[in-house]
Amino acid sequence: MASELQETLARIVTKSEVLVEKYHVLSAEKERLEKIVAQLQEENENLKKENNQLLTDNEYLTIVRKIVPDSEHLGEAKNMISSIVRDIDKCISQLNE
Repeated sequence: MASELQETLARIVTKSEVLVEKYHVLSAEKERLEKIVAQLQEENENLKKENNQLLTDNEYLTIVRKIVPDSEHLGEAKNMISSIVRDIDKCISQLNE
């Protein structure tokens, strides 16, 4: 009976050591993956900022293209510029609040 208990205890100790080792491996993997997630989130934010900047540049280039080539688009360009000025005024008023 005592030998059976010793064997059972030895198996439990061995299994617990295996579980502890697996825990350490998984913990290290979790830390590695968390670092990757943080890097990807930072890259995602940078790409969003770049995308917004490119959209703004595209809008400005569209305005310039409409203003420069001919006078047919003059009214449309004035409306677009007025819209942008209103947006800027809204931003300034929000910053002042």
